[in-house]
Amino acid sequence: MADDTAIVEDDPFVRAGEYALGVLEGEERSAAQRSMLSDANFADAVAWWERRLGAMGEAAGRMLPSPSVWAGIEARLDAEVQTAVATMPEASRGPSGWSIATAIAGLGAAAAALVLFLSTPETVETLPPGVALAPSEQFVAQLQDEDAGRRLAGVVDPQNRRLSLSIDGFTAGEGEAPELWVIPEGGAPVSLGSIPQSGSFARDLSAREAELLVAGSTLAVTFEEDTGIPHEAPTPPILIAGALDRV
Repeated sequence: MADDTAIVEDDPFVRAGEYALGVLEGEERSAAQRSMLSDANFADAVAWWERRLGAMGEAAGRMLPSPSVWAGIEARLDAEVQTAVATMPEASRGPSGWSIATAIAGLGAAAAALVLFLSTPETVETLPPGVALAPSEQFVAQLQDEDAGRRLAGVVDPQNRRLSLSIDGFTAGEGEAPELWVIPEGGAPVSLGSIPQSGSFARDLSAREAELLVAGSTLAVTFEEDTGIPHEAPTPPILIAGALDRV
């Protein structure tokens, strides 16, 4: 059991799933955020998990399984939990010993049954005509300046009008703050407001901002005075810039 768990915990694809689920904390979350910026394969894996989990959530929300199905799942989970706990060393049975990787290793059969139930194609037949399970279209941008150590990964969810950023290396001088801009194709820069110098950041978008944040538009960051934000126009130089791509 311990060897299998170690293998699962070292799997980047599983770690991407943990990040998408929001269960990583502390240094593990920071390491995953760095991987989002530096490893395109890891970023793609996170996006895959987000789309997959989102689609599964939508599917689960539109159907009511019979009582016998849930009873079977609960019974199987109970059996797997008892087996996993019984075979774990005493020192690792506390809450801190659990993670999604441990759950995958110890509860694989039950988790597989639940995932197969939620994702099986037959469930589509229970939906009203015309309802699609496809995840909403998203736009992403990967910006980086290796020399300056600056990185920014952006995800735009136009359906929910949501902007999510992973930021690193934008250390501003006194009285300054990093400011994010969107530059539509053939248009002038529009401020999206200040952003943190590092870490994760997310906010809702106005209808106008959502219209601007589409494939082909450019995200850019400058240092601006930390008063008067949002500004009318960016102050050169542009620290980093990159186009939004459709996912």
